[in-house]
Amino acid sequence: MFFGRESELTELRRLLAAGGEAAVIQVSGTRAIHGLGGIGKSTLALHYAHAHRHTYRLVWWINAAGTEQIIASLTSLTTRLCPQWAATTGVHERAAWAILWLQWHPGWLLVFDDVDRPDDLRHYLGALPDGHHLATSRTATGWHAIAPTMSLGLLDPEAAIALLCTLALGESHSPTPTQRQDAAALAADLGHLPLALEQAGAYLFETGTSLAEYRKILSDVMDTAVGGIDPERTIARVWHHTLAAIKQRNPQAITLLSAMAWLAPDDIPRSLLAPLCPDPRTLGEALGALHAYNMISHSADRQALSVHRLVQTVLRKAGSQDGPPHGRREAEHVVGRLLYPDSADEAAPLE
Repeated sequence: MFFGRESELTELRRLLAAGGEAAVIQVSGTRAIHGLGGIGKSTLALHYAHAHRHTYRLVWWINAAGTEQIIASLTSLTTRLCPQWAATTGVHERAAWAILWLQWHPGWLLVFDDVDRPDDLRHYLGALPDGHHLATSRTATGWHAIAPTMSLGLLDPEAAIALLCTLALGESHSPTPTQRQDAAALAADLGHLPLALEQAGAYLFETGTSLAEYRKILSDVMDTAVGGIDPERTIARVWHHTLAAIKQRNPQAITLLSAMAWLAPDDIPRSLLAPLCPDPRTLGEALGALHAYNMISHSADRQALSVHRLVQTVLRKAGSQDGPPHGRREAEHVVGRLLYPDSADEAAPLE
């Protein structure tokens, strides 16, 4: 099922193929799709590959989470194209053979999925100019010297409602006005995030739970996988992996995000978070790490921040499992500083 991304699919084709057939040897033949985990980057890439599969001599999907995974995907290509020889040689020889084959056979599409470090692609983009490269990544930064980017946003409300109703009720059933109203409310709770809508729809269809009831148990089922949902691709699991990567890069960023989980999700003043960091540089670097992984967005003047409401739900649930809610005290502290600027120890308990 593919809802609400037709314009993005058309734009992606335009960007990749700008200039006609000769574009396969131009820089326009490379694009990176970035966005929040679960926003549908891989799905968009998959549908692009499917829609244009007859345009390319070969289409190959590459797990690009790290250099080892890229090499493994290239060795699999060799095994597909030349199985008898591949069975007699080592991993790096097979990867080198795949690159050589691609150099001699132009007009292909390589999809580098889930790139964590954009610089990992530099060698392949340089060695393989005669085709199209399409990358997906949770990382918004680091692409300026690698490839032009395309930011993927949330589904619009109508598309989100249509996707949720189709998954939850079945393609042959039209929602009643009450069901559509409940679907609109649930889609809003899920922040119009495609992976969350897919996960919710599959759960509703399999268990027979109503749309209204699912809203009540939302925080408890973010890591629940039913038939058709990869247990490693639930919303909670995807974001836990992202949070682990952010923590390794900048632990202070997790402190800020945990505090933001207990505030209103939109237009959080940057200055409000300053008391949680020792100096402006630390604050800037921590927020930069969160922005790099698309966990927050900035206002036009970059003085206000927003965080997806479902990120808040996952963080609140995770932070409350082993004792007092993580981040809540920090949120009370920054609100207290705002309400009582003359008393640094004053806190405003959150209702």
